[in-house]
Amino acid sequence: MKHIVEISKQALTQMLLNGFEAFVIKHGDKKRSGIEFHASLYGDIKILDKGKKYRHVIEFISVDTSAEMNSGSVSFSIEASDLKEDIAEQMGFYQLGKMHSHPYLAHEMSVDEVRKQGFDFSPGDLEAISDAIDRYEEGLGYHLEVLLTITEMKQKNTSLDGRKESNLFEFSVGNCKCFLHAQVFSKSDDKLHWDDTELRCSFLEQNGHLEANFGLIKAKKGRKRVLEYKPNN
Repeated sequence: MKHIVEISKQALTQMLLNGFEAFVIKHGDKKRSGIEFHASLYGDIKILDKGKKYRHVIEFISVDTSAEMNSGSVSFSIEASDLKEDIAEQMGFYQLGKMHSHPYLAHEMSVDEVRKQGFDFSPGDLEAISDAIDRYEEGLGYHLEVLLTITEMKQKNTSLDGRKESNLFEFSVGNCKCFLHAQVFSKSDDKLHWDDTELRCSFLEQNGHLEANFGLIKAKKGRKRVLEYKPNN
């Protein structure tokens, strides 16, 4: 089965706003910057070609404020997910799937390493996705997951920005490099399958990076695990 995942400019904006807040701003009693965030995806779904193709149109996201957010993992509440799904349906929107982020500080993983493996789903991600599919009757369930990976660089470099694969974009926000990865999973005989997935985002297709006047994100002096944002004057 073929899945087309379309992300609107509004949804992309929400992903970046929440992703960067979780990446840069130190939350509560956390000792470091760079925590993962979790959100639900909402919009519409269209079934095409007599059920052979699904078109998922992500119109907006809702950050899961009850999620337990840490630097290397994030877990969400199924109760909160069910609650928001039912409310969204009353407003005419479907819950299409989930998304989360992978934040990497400069000393944790280089951009080249992120390009090789950091943008992809971790074993913990795949286990959670498998559990999510198990909530459906066998053979009927699938799961859409969007992953936003953010890593800092010493300076802006847009030379490799653009589409990397059919379901993956690389793009820059100031001196940070981002990877947006969408994947639909299914399951049969207790095995997880990576379904054919195409990611479409007109903004990223037309703009390899954000052109706005953007400041600098860097580690605070003497604290390599705590970031700060310095706007341009």
